[in-house]
Amino acid sequence: MTEFLSDHLKATRNALKPHVHGGKMFSSEEITGLIGRFDELVAMALSQETALSRHEWNEAACREAMIAEAGNVVAFPAGRLPFSRWPSDGGTAA
Repeated sequence: MTEFLSDHLKATRNALKPHVHGGKMFSSEEITGLIGRFDELVAMALSQETALSRHEWNEAACREAMIAEAGNVVAFPAGRLPFSRWPSDGGTAA
């Protein structure tokens, strides 16, 4: 993908900037064009979201495969440990 969503968003924003203080009235054709432009932006965003999701899915699969090959290695949980590291702070560690 050679086109960036941010570039298209900037171009759309910049096209509207001159009309901030002028109170421009948009014709039906201009509104139809603007809606078409937003449709393009939405399609680009969905494409990027799909690519990102696919990349994250593949990275997770690779990580799991590496862990499985390691044998007795267990993946560290992503959340907080269920026990305290220090017995004096009222945790469950002995």
